[in-house]
Amino acid sequence: MKIIRLICLILLLALCAQPVFAADAIGSTSQVSGCSTIDAQLPVLGNAKLINNATAMVLYETNTDTLMYAFNADTQVPPSSLIKILTAMVAIEKGNLDDVVTVREDVLKTLPADAAVVELEVDEVVTVRDLLYCMMVSSGNDAAVVLASHVMGNQTTFVAEMNRYAKEFGCTNTNITNVHGLHDKDQYTTARDMTKILANALKNEQFREIFGTTRYTMPATNKAEERKLVSKNFIICTEDMEIYFDARVTGSRTATANDRTNSLASVAQVDAMELICIMIGSKSQYEEDGYTTRVYGGYTETTKLLDQGFAGYKPVQIFHENQTVQQCSVLNGDSDVVLGTKTAISSVIPENMNAENLIYRYVNAEGLTAPVKKGDRLASVEVWCGTLCIGQAELYAMNSVDVFTSVNGDADRAGNRGFLTVLLYILGGVVILGLLLIVVRYLVRVIRRAKVRMQSLRNSRNRRRSR
Repeated sequence: MKIIRLICLILLLALCAQPVFAADAIGSTSQVSGCSTIDAQLPVLGNAKLINNATAMVLYETNTDTLMYAFNADTQVPPSSLIKILTAMVAIEKGNLDDVVTVREDVLKTLPADAAVVELEVDEVVTVRDLLYCMMVSSGNDAAVVLASHVMGNQTTFVAEMNRYAKEFGCTNTNITNVHGLHDKDQYTTARDMTKILANALKNEQFREIFGTTRYTMPATNKAEERKLVSKNFIICTEDMEIYFDARVTGSRTATANDRTNSLASVAQVDAMELICIMIGSKSQYEEDGYTTRVYGGYTETTKLLDQGFAGYKPVQIFHENQTVQQCSVLNGDSDVVLGTKTAISSVIPENMNAENLIYRYVNAEGLTAPVKKGDRLASVEVWCGTLCIGQAELYAMNSVDVFTSVNGDADRAGNRGFLTVLLYILGGVVILGLLLIVVRYLVRVIRRAKVRMQSLRNSRNRRRSR
């Protein structure tokens, strides 16, 4: 009987407790089982290798925060000159583009002799704006070190700020040791982290302008005549070669590692879709002399990947801000509660699909109990496109719901009827469980008695034989 009493007590305590929507109940289904955010594990185009000529690749749609494709996205690789993207961003946000800078000899001496430069002179007077264009259009490493030393006082402090920015962007596999990207065994990043860095940099309009510039005229200085800077990035500039030009690309940054592999970070636009494409470790083909490039792999691979991202897909608005999503009944409530979103949710779906074809799965949207306050977070909704979760949103109460009472203050009979029905089911279960325990105990006694009788019979037979 003690066991029965204990079971009844536990059930009564569970009955008195109200369900609570836990703060982390929404989880991360759209990342683990879908394509939402850069950290998603199931991109729209999958994770299989689509391009043959690269170590790591990522394709990401910026307007909907959708990961379109990823291959070796978290493999650590040297960033090379791609790191100048972050150098430029920090310099723009921490510096003043109109500041006048005097080039110092001790700063230029921090570069190795074979580093690519725009040949800044000691004591040459330039502006921060000019240094940014020298670094991004012509990949001038001398411009990078002069820029960093001016903006933060020295390169060490500037590098620390770059690492702080990377951490703030959610880069978990990036370590920066210099401002230009020249090889250092302790400096590394990943294709996913570079996507995060470029995505955040593109939020700055000044950076966007510089990132997309292919030609820049630097005014004459006290040490040099006017400089005409021309990009050697063939995917956005046709000055030297037209075969790799891609009109969809609005900005791009090249990089070459010590093993002669190439990397390319680009952003491209078609209608309402904007794709970031990170291509790392692409191999070029060379002529017999071993130096003259015959085929630049990074450009062709980037174009192919962009083709796959833009072809057959479109962005779609799933939820608008403060949109009503569902109406739910509330136990003991004086009305239903209307559930809605606080933020807008978008994604990318195949062109032959519409929002009506998507599947909506609601979590914790049943069993709600009054009272409910407007603004309470009560449930969540997952949006599925086939087997892919393309987005999810928290659902909030758009109205308050009080406990229903009659004019005399009595609890509503209809509401109590549902409550009593649940209670009767629970009590019925307790009674059945109790009866089962009684039957089991009775059967145990019967079996024990039968065993005792059998043993007595055996003893009697043994005594007769012994006589």
